[in-house]
Amino acid sequence: MTAVAVSQSRARRDGSRTKITVGLSITGLYVLVALLAPWLRPADPLAQDVANALAPPSGGHWLGTDELGRDVLSRILTGASIDLPIALAVTLLPCLLGTALGVVAGYFGGWADAVVMRVSDLLQAFPMYILMIVLVFGLGPGTSSLLISFTAVGWVVYARLVRGEVARVRSAEYVAAAVTGGLRAPRIIALHVLPNTLRQTFVYLTSDLVFAVTALAAFSFLGFGVQQPTPEWGAMIAAAQPYLDAAPWLTVVPGLVIAVLAFGLALLGDGLQDGTGRR
Repeated sequence: MTAVAVSQSRARRDGSRTKITVGLSITGLYVLVALLAPWLRPADPLAQDVANALAPPSGGHWLGTDELGRDVLSRILTGASIDLPIALAVTLLPCLLGTALGVVAGYFGGWADAVVMRVSDLLQAFPMYILMIVLVFGLGPGTSSLLISFTAVGWVVYARLVRGEVARVRSAEYVAAAVTGGLRAPRIIALHVLPNTLRQTFVYLTSDLVFAVTALAAFSFLGFGVQQPTPEWGAMIAAAQPYLDAAPWLTVVPGLVIAVLAFGLALLGDGLQDGTGRR
């Protein structure tokens, strides 16, 4: 390996580590805030003080108050404990379902593979966003509708990704040796197949979290997600639209909070992708 190649490899490695470190730091801060929100918030996020509505940022209200006099900082902090768990749930559920179906399709093949792939082909024939909107609209607003729609649509990518990796690993010598040794299929899958196939799935999971965070805010903004008066970031932006000129902090602050979280998750995903690509 030439000196230039070594230098480039080291630069890529350092860049990957920097992305992962910054991404983990940002994401970890949000998780910490979500966990400590009940103790960090300076006021009740639902307490109204109409006489002090649309107050600008001050010592008493660091991020001002909204149209009902509610403390914006308290609602932002509480929103972390609402948005993060929901975003994680709407990402993990399709991941688990898609992984399970991908393992069955890739390892056993045959009719199981045909059924999983045909259903995934059918779902991919429709634009993902449109299909999710239709499902949420049909099921009605609320967190349960989001969980169902995200899972019904999002499992396809995970299933295809895992299926390809499992089909590749299935022909490996160590899997053949395990089969020859008389190990049952569930044990082979748990001990030999999954540990060698989930790297790319985990990388995609971090990227999918970015979509989950932004999509959750978008659905709540449109009125199909978390409903008022729950302090959800997207719903806060929607409620603040009529006051954009008089109180811009009501839209700018939650928008920046969403953007920074998405940026941190994107950095984490890029760093993991770079690290995986070198192997």
